[in-house]
Amino acid sequence: MNNRIIPVTLALIDSEERKKLERIIASNYMVRLADEENDEMGVLIYEPGDSVNEDLPHIIHALESGQAEDVYLAGSHADSDILIRGMRNGIREFLHFPIEENDFRAAIMRTAMRSSLDSDTGEKGRIISLMSGKAGLGNTTVAVNLAWELNRRAPGRTLLLDLRRPNGEVQYFLDLKPEYTWGDLMQDVSRLDATYLHSLVTEHPSGLHIMPGPAEGDRPDAQTLYLILEQLRQSYDFVIIDTNFPESGKLTKEVEMADSILLPLHLTLPSLARTSRLIESIRSQDPDAERRMTLIANRVTKDTTIGVAEAADVLSRRIPWVIPEDTSSVQSALNQGTPLVKSYPKSPAAKTIIAMARGLDHRKQPKSRSFSFPFASLFSRKKDMIDAKLAGAVS
Repeated sequence: MNNRIIPVTLALIDSEERKKLERIIASNYMVRLADEENDEMGVLIYEPGDSVNEDLPHIIHALESGQAEDVYLAGSHADSDILIRGMRNGIREFLHFPIEENDFRAAIMRTAMRSSLDSDTGEKGRIISLMSGKAGLGNTTVAVNLAWELNRRAPGRTLLLDLRRPNGEVQYFLDLKPEYTWGDLMQDVSRLDATYLHSLVTEHPSGLHIMPGPAEGDRPDAQTLYLILEQLRQSYDFVIIDTNFPESGKLTKEVEMADSILLPLHLTLPSLARTSRLIESIRSQDPDAERRMTLIANRVTKDTTIGVAEAADVLSRRIPWVIPEDTSSVQSALNQGTPLVKSYPKSPAAKTIIAMARGLDHRKQPKSRSFSFPFASLFSRKKDMIDAKLAGAVS
């Protein structure tokens, strides 16, 4: 995140809140009051009044044109109609009277981070979210093993994020006792930057980075999760997310932002029904997600009643990945606290996950060194000369 000073323009009716904000701004090194003689507006803090219907179009135009870097609504109460209109047009913050310094500071930090992320032109890492229609379909098993294999191909470049609620289990699959979780990050969101984020990451000896979930507490709100994921994809080639679809059915940020959405399922009617509802729910809220969803048939037995082709027909989608049933190897690996792809890399299930990782890895793998034609022909000529000398010596 850059260290520039953000100008702030105050458009407040309440004179006491204005004076209070002026004092807060004067004591904060990240911001300053905007110079009214210049066109710069920076962050506009606007209190809706009687003229709000006339003001909003001009405010939205200022935001869309870049004249205003960000807009915060402020007031003693939040009018739902105004908030909805604002949110639809890019207004993300509301400061409640009396304004607390920590709330203002956190909002400014989020603005600074969004600005920093928007200005970053480097290649971002890919987010891969794994989600199943219900618990018990092997979502975490696939997520952990996929993250492990991607990390093996480039150690330290993959992070595994556990967003399953109410309880995630990633740490048990890797025999870890993490000191921090993303719950610690939620204690002070205003500190959210790359350095603070990385200080809360647990590093496995293999080089795989993990951010487990807390034992209790709600998941991050949509805006905070957006910032967390954007920071993570700036630092890693892959962010693998183990998650579950909320009971509310509302599309989550880790699905909305995912480059790939992997949906493990079983070849049973209840699983297919749940998966069908899950697909339709995601599709209805985000039509673009259609091209990003991939089905994974997990724990497939040879004598299954419903075949892969039949399940694909039921769901009207291809099922490109089929992971064979391998209960003994999976349980043994779990009891050892190691991923299946490490403990039993030649097992049928592990081979499928390794192939899946290879297919998802967009990075160019270093080629094995081989001699080009000039060197190959040189060694060939050397060998011919040696053979000729040996033949002469024998004769």
